[in-house]
Amino acid sequence: MKKIILLSFITLITYANDNIINPKNCEIVKLSKFTTLVSCNKLDYIVQTKEARRDDEDNVKKIIVLTQKESKIILSEGN
Repeated sequence: MKKIILLSFITLITYANDNIINPKNCEIVKLSKFTTLVSCNKLDYIVQTKEARRDDEDNVKKIIVLTQKESKIILSEGN
């Protein structure tokens, strides 16, 4: 019984180390002053920003998700 508990504990620690404790490896590439490319796993995100006129105004203009087959706008300034 102790061996099963010990094995379960070791398995849980290994799983947590791979998925919870270690952050995802993402690359961030600044393409221009207002455009950034973020690449995580198999998805790429293009984040377009604008200059905010006020401090309480959001500066994100558009977020586009890129996959191998398609691109989709998930956030747009009009939404």
